[in-house]
Amino acid sequence: MRIKKFAVRGLVLAAGLAGCVGFAGLSGEGVSSASTHCSVSNGHQVERVEGRSGCGAKAGLGSRATADERSGGGTAISVSDNGGNAAAYNLQPGSTALAGANSRGNAYSVTTGPSALSVAQARRGGTTVAVGGWGGEAYAGPEGARCSGGFAAAFDTSTGKACLHSGSIDLRN
Repeated sequence: MRIKKFAVRGLVLAAGLAGCVGFAGLSGEGVSSASTHCSVSNGHQVERVEGRSGCGAKAGLGSRATADERSGGGTAISVSDNGGNAAAYNLQPGSTALAGANSRGNAYSVTTGPSALSVAQARRGGTTVAVGGWGGEAYAGPEGARCSGGFAAAFDTSTGKACLHSGSIDLRN
């Protein structure tokens, strides 16, 4: 039986993303932190800075952008245009989530660990997902997908590229 590498890697990437999102939702220690929320659509822009937390969202006509900084000490920024949908979610202090979408693209950027960076850039109807975990850097966009550092996962439908990096695990397509 022949197993296609891309299908296996896609399954591993999906499992890693689901684990990160699930872990982020369960990893509360009872510490209260301020959430900074920015959400706009159809030609609007908003920026908010509260203490050490900041978010910014800018959406062109027919577009939507959402940026949530939930750690109380990080950054989330999203920009969309030409019918794009961009969403950036920062869940840990010292981390940054950046999402950009153009021409009906969908970009999702999430940081689930401290000192993480995730960048998702979607275009021409494609979808990108970037997840940066503990000290990880994830990029998904026109150049494909790149993952490095602690934990990182990324996927871009336009190029068909995906990656997953965690310790000694380094899967790339």
